[in-house]
Amino acid sequence: MRPLIAKLGILLLLTVIVGVVSLFVGPVGGADWKIITAIRLPRVLLAVLVGFGLAGAGSALQGILRNPLADPFILGTSSAATAGVMTAGLIGLQSNQLMIYLMALAFAVVSIFVVYGIARTAGKAPVQTIILAGGIVSLFFNALVFVFFSVFYRESHTVLFYLLGTLTEGDTFKILLSGTIICLGLGITWLFSRELNLLTQGDEAAHHLGVDVETTRKILFVTSSAMVAAAVAAAGMIGFVGLIVPHMMRMTVSADHRALIPASALGGAIFLILADALARSLVPPLEIPVGALTALFGSPYFIYLLRRRQSTGDF
Repeated sequence: MRPLIAKLGILLLLTVIVGVVSLFVGPVGGADWKIITAIRLPRVLLAVLVGFGLAGAGSALQGILRNPLADPFILGTSSAATAGVMTAGLIGLQSNQLMIYLMALAFAVVSIFVVYGIARTAGKAPVQTIILAGGIVSLFFNALVFVFFSVFYRESHTVLFYLLGTLTEGDTFKILLSGTIICLGLGITWLFSRELNLLTQGDEAAHHLGVDVETTRKILFVTSSAMVAAAVAAAGMIGFVGLIVPHMMRMTVSADHRALIPASALGGAIFLILADALARSLVPPLEIPVGALTALFGSPYFIYLLRRRQSTGDF
């Protein structure tokens, strides 16, 4: 246990170091204190929280589904939450942040249960079917989002940037609300670490070892969807964080979810802080949407995992 605690301590230290260094990285050389505290610090805090949420949800989904290819972006949860945010705006709720978060959560929860319902046959959900169902659901909600954008928000550069994933909207309310939801979600997910460890051995084995499989799965689906919805409501669609980070943490830290969940959260924060620093400094004075960068990194990694995978459920 001590080596795992040491690894988590190193990840925490790296998160702090990367976060502090990123405060001084950007297109403006010699940034003054006001730029650092009013613009960059909120972005770093939002990157930490969104990284926590996406990577934490990814580690939980991979455990629930016994599938290292599971990811909120690939399974359609992110695009569904985005559709929820857009719908909230269309019905006049754009000024009510709480309702925006609730709409994002409702769409995200519905989407993950739809994916699982489509994929499940005779009590089992094969990995190939889950990925296919997730792709279909993701395409549907992405299409819905861009129909909304084309009809109602065509001239809005801000909405387009949001759809591509951005950390520029790091206001205090979003940070506090997203942080509360995501931290609670991580805490609940961590409390189910034992159940997640047993679920990776298969539903039947977990059931014989005392796990109420269906109830546990539903609780973790809702918890993961809540974290994704909170991240999406604050930062838009940022893909592949929940795929890359948990997989890397599983290889470098541990497959035990007691360590994997906090390690994934910290790794997600580090990854997103670095991606955001790169997004705002790569082509100054222009800024690249951070979701575009994570997709550029994540797509090849997804192909690598897909080719490397030998059999269904292999971690």
